[in-house]
Order: sequence, then structure tokens, then C-alpha cells
Amino acid sequence: MTTFLALILFIAPTHAQAPPVTGKKVPPYEPVDQAILDFMNRIGCSAATVAISKDGQLLYSQGYGWSDKAKTKPVQPDALLRIASVTKPFTSTAIRNAIRADLLTLDTKAFELLAIKPPVGKIADPRINTITIRQLLNHRGGWDRDKSFDPMFRNKQIEKELGLRYPCKPMNVVEYMLTKPLQFDPGEKSVYSNFGYCVLGRVLEKVMKKPYFDCIEESVLKPLGIKDIKLGHSASNRRDPHEVWYPVSDEAFSLDIMDAHGGLIASAPALCQFLNGYWINGEPRKKGQRGEWFFMGSLSGTTSLARQRGDGYNIAVLLNGRRDKTNAEDNDVLKQSIDKAVDKVKK
Repeated sequence: MTTFLALILFIAPTHAQAPPVTGKKVPPYEPVDQAILDFMNRIGCSAATVAISKDGQLLYSQGYGWSDKAKTKPVQPDALLRIASVTKPFTSTAIRNAIRADLLTLDTKAFELLAIKPPVGKIADPRINTITIRQLLNHRGGWDRDKSFDPMFRNKQIEKELGLRYPCKPMNVVEYMLTKPLQFDPGEKSVYSNFGYCVLGRVLEKVMKKPYFDCIEESVLKPLGIKDIKLGHSASNRRDPHEVWYPVSDEAFSLDIMDAHGGLIASAPALCQFLNGYWINGEPRKKGQRGEWFFMGSLSGTTSLARQRGDGYNIAVLLNGRRDKTNAEDNDVLKQSIDKAVDKVKK
């Protein structure tokens, strides 16, 4: 009996069902399919999409795996997934467009413009009023989450400390951070900051006089004809019907307060539309221009990649998974494997 059971356990994995693949098959792009399927297996995720474009033309778009927890609905090529920090290029683009429209400048002092008062006490660090738009764009605002904390994952604590009777909003995070000191002089160095982009979202709302996503839609999405990029939500009952399932609880974090730094959802083809129109740093992309850009997004239950290659290819990869302990290593693997796959396609 023991031998028989051991045999069953050994054989079973070979009969595991392969993830479904949707979209129009294009034989030269098989290396891309293999790269995505291999990475899905590596991180153990159930849903992924990829899109590849060049010179404004969508060349390839596929869906992989299952969009629902029960694994009954195959992922479609235009499925919506969270893009995490790949949201930041959209915020950066809208800010730079606002600068081009003379609504503000790179040297505008963000907190003087916002004129927000802390709900209790006074501003803890007067240096906060010297922080400029340029410094926020370049992660030089003065916050170091490794030496303090990332407030974008402290919604419950913020609600408690501010005595809120409603779910924390992005503006509440800004109010809360007015009561906390900076970790270095603004402009002194660059330290990656989600909160800095939360502030930029509030700057957009101030100068454009509308909610953050409406700013992004007016400034970036509509001019490019993009429809499949939207604001995401933590609560399952508020999600778009075309959005995939994520293997994290609704309460794991608040996607709703992450709007300007990590709160957007998108289809891979829509992300390629953006990459056709703008560089990842937010500058307009002129026809025929070439450049090298990589940007990764990462949250529990989310991995995203936006890639602009020097040969003109744009790549968007979205997945509903992440290995929390090895995500940096996994991201490097994804970067390298997708580039090698596109190189094979070219040959």
C-alpha cells in the first residue's frame, strides 16, 4: 500500500492541467508565451496577460490562466489587472502635462500649494514646506520608509490616530504625515517613496480642480484613446467585472488610498497604448523615437512590467501573483526572460 501511494503522488503532477491561453496565436511569438508560462509557474500565479507593440501598432496580445478563483473562466487578452507602481508613470505624465499647461512648475512648493493643516497639533517638520514638485517626481522629498515606515500601508492606524469615522482617504494620509518628521533634507538624496506620489496626486487635484482619476483621464487617457485603464479598489464588490481575482484578502491593504502611486488597473494592450504615447518618465514620445525604459510594479498578489526597448518594442506584462520574500529576484528573472523572448521573436 505504501508503494502504491508513493507512485500516485509521483505521477499526479504530470497530469496537472496546463493554463489556458487565449488570443490569436502567432507562431513567431511562442518564446513569449513560454516565458510568461514559465514565470507564472515560478511564482505560482493563476492569471497573466501580455501585450507587445511597436510604432503604434499592437503586434501581440494574449491571456493566460484563469480570471476567477474557481478556475472556470480563462483570462482574456484584454482582462484588467492591478498595475501597482506602474501607476506612477501616469501620475508623472499628468504632472508634466500640468507644467506644460502652466498650472505649476517643477519648482512649485507642493505643500505651500496644497495649504493643508494637520488635524491635530502643528506641522512636525518645517522642512516639509520646502519640498518641490521636482523633488517629489524624483523621490527626493525627504521620506525614507526603511528608517521609518510607508504610510500607504497604515490605513487602519491612520483611521485610529485621526479618529476617522470613515475609511481612510489619500488626503487623510497627507494630513497624518504632516505630523511626522522627515528622515533627510529634501533634495539631499533619492529614496523611493510611494507617499511622495500620493502627494503628487493631491497636487493634480488642486490645480485641475477634480478627483485624481478624472485628472488622469482628461490629461493622459482620453487624448490617447485609452479606455481600459481605471481606478482599482480593494473591495471585491467594487471591482470592475473584467478584472481578475487576486489571492489576497480585501483587507490586506487599501488600494483605494494608493490611487496616485499604485491604484490603477489596466489591460496590457492599454498599457502599450500609453507606452506608445509617452516615455515612462512622463515626457511625450515623438514618432520614431527610441529609448530604453523599464518599470516594475509590485504588491501582494500583483506583479507588473512596463518595458520600452531601444529597438522600438513596447512590452506590458501583468500577473495576479507575487512571491513576497523573493519578489526582487523574481522581477529580475521576468525582465531578462521577456527580453530574451522578444529577441528570439526578432530573429
